[in-house]
Amino acid sequence: SLFRVRMGSALLHVVSIASAASASIFTARSSTAVLKPRSTRLQLRLTAQGRESAHHQQLNARLMQALDSEEVLQLTSRNCEQMNAVNIATALHRIAARNKLKRSRRDNLFRDVRFQTLSEQLSDALVEDEFDGSARSVADVLWSCATLQHWPPTLLVPALTAINAQLSSEAFEAQHLSTVVWALAKLECKPVRLLERIEMQAISLLPKMSMQNYANLAWGFAMLNYRPIGLLPHLSAELVKSGLLASAKPVEVADTAYALAKIGANDSVCTLMFKDLLLALAARAAPEAALAQFSSRQLVILICAFTQLEATPSLPSGRLDEWVAAVRTAHMAKSLLAADATKLEEALASIGVDASWIKSSDILNTWSGLAGGVSAQTLRRYTDDELRAAFCAIDVDSSGAIDRNELLAAIKVINPDVAVDTVEKMLSFADADGDCQVDFEEFRRIIVELPNVGTAPMAVAQVDLPGDVPRRE
Repeated sequence: SLFRVRMGSALLHVVSIASAASASIFTARSSTAVLKPRSTRLQLRLTAQGRESAHHQQLNARLMQALDSEEVLQLTSRNCEQMNAVNIATALHRIAARNKLKRSRRDNLFRDVRFQTLSEQLSDALVEDEFDGSARSVADVLWSCATLQHWPPTLLVPALTAINAQLSSEAFEAQHLSTVVWALAKLECKPVRLLERIEMQAISLLPKMSMQNYANLAWGFAMLNYRPIGLLPHLSAELVKSGLLASAKPVEVADTAYALAKIGANDSVCTLMFKDLLLALAARAAPEAALAQFSSRQLVILICAFTQLEATPSLPSGRLDEWVAAVRTAHMAKSLLAADATKLEEALASIGVDASWIKSSDILNTWSGLAGGVSAQTLRRYTDDELRAAFCAIDVDSSGAIDRNELLAAIKVINPDVAVDTVEKMLSFADADGDCQVDFEEFRRIIVELPNVGTAPMAVAQVDLPGDVPRRE
């Protein structure tokens, strides 16, 4: 009897343990059953985000590979609802890159509904701060707007806010800062407080800049009439130290020289600060370096920069003469733009160098073009004294009339291979009274009156204005 009682107690204990274990297992399974749906939802969410990210990356790749603006606009139109801020920036950048040298197409582009939609998306993305953490995209947007000269009012505040956010997080890299300053200058937008912050952040990033970055940064500050006093000593010293000028492009040399002159003109402290940098710029424009690659406009900018900074005495012997000779040769073949010719005359006059050849070559080019049937509109205005000086330079025997031999000698200075037939046409075109000579009144008539009466503009040599080419993909 006692044995049966003890056995019964043991069995009850075993059953109790088994029941507790079962309850624990049930509770664990119940908990698993509750957690499983949450885990699945999270997994699904992560999978959806992955698919979305992959879509954005694939779209970006396709935008980068687009051959023209039309292909970019087709992609943006089809994927309008799925584009993120980086996609928008990439699309705009590609459109700008494909149209930076095709200004005639821009008006049509701006009227395209698809481009207008893209602009609205850009504005929304900036307002909603979707560019946070994407400094490159912010720089790309500014570059694109500047290149296209597309700067609607709705973009101003959001774009500047985005720049401020990237500066606050110090996310901009060296090339981004130079691009932003260059773009603001092209857009004629001068946010002084932001420029001050950019200047300070640029100091530590100078060693990481390319020659193009240096040129864009300096040119942008200069065009905005902002003097980066804290940056200048570092920029000048670092650029010389880097050795980048030894392989700099002519446009980069001209951009930098222009910036130094605009920032440091009439400031002896700046001229002294820039001494080594100016010599390095001059070395790049030497005959044994890259002088032959410089356009006439770029050389005019160099000459004007050195005269404004009163730095011509520091040039190597003969360097200024080499620049003037190169410009003169180019000008004789095809006239300088009127503004460049005027600036060059003023610069040379300020240092006592003869510049009469500028007007003389202009006049002969105009005369030759008119005689050859090329319609011309004189872009420069000459006084009677200037015309008289040019006339006398051709009329070497001071007879009061230009004859065939005198005209041939003058035109051969411009074009050594000129045909005699060209000279005959020029003489016949100007000779109103048929005496085979051109007196001053006949000369004055063809230069001042005929080019401006019912004629179309003459083709004028066009060269890239420093800073006009960006730039830059």
